[in-house]
Amino acid sequence: GRITIEQALALSLNIPAVKLLDNMGVEFFVKELVKANFATVKKQRKGLGLSVILGGCGVTLEEMATLYSAFANYGMYSPLNFLKADSTTLKMQLITPEAAYMVTNVLTQITRPDLPNNFRNSPHVPKIAWKTGTSYGRRDAWSIGYNRKYTIGIWVGNFSGIGVSELSGAEVATPLLFEIFNKIDYNSSQHWYSPPPQIDIRNVCSHTGDIPSNFCEDIVDDYYIQGIS
Repeated sequence: GRITIEQALALSLNIPAVKLLDNMGVEFFVKELVKANFATVKKQRKGLGLSVILGGCGVTLEEMATLYSAFANYGMYSPLNFLKADSTTLKMQLITPEAAYMVTNVLTQITRPDLPNNFRNSPHVPKIAWKTGTSYGRRDAWSIGYNRKYTIGIWVGNFSGIGVSELSGAEVATPLLFEIFNKIDYNSSQHWYSPPPQIDIRNVCSHTGDIPSNFCEDIVDDYYIQGIS
């Protein structure tokens, strides 16, 4: 049945993601990943299909962490620096501040299946936006999260590439992510994200996502981007 993109992302549902990419076009999406310096994607771009939205391409922890740091900075992308002496002047608006804010808003929700079981009723879930992933064959467990001060990427797996049946992003990588955030920035005093100027709230029909008609029986409030949504 119908489901919002917000629900699909929070619940890690595959079919809505594939359908969205099919509507958007693989070429456009791959072009955006190339702009974000995904090296393997750049090499394989001609052979990539709809599976790319589910992780059907090679990525590194550095590439993923850098991309999430763009979400953390209202869509502004900047390459990583590894030494204090390093500096880069390259900055690029990869996605709009409004889109980045909406993604952050979804990834902050804790009523979702990738919340680790041992954190279900814990008061120590840090105030972060995060997403998990488990690769095909359970060879990689990922969890990447961010707040206003830090973006942290976790990868767990065997360097040999051998899969482990118990390996999952939610149960193995995310507890590490939470532990690190709680150690370095627990109850951060840094203010959370504020809605950018073009973000507003309006009434929509919960069944269609459209402006309510006289026939809509269930009206809800939802974010929208002025002039875009």
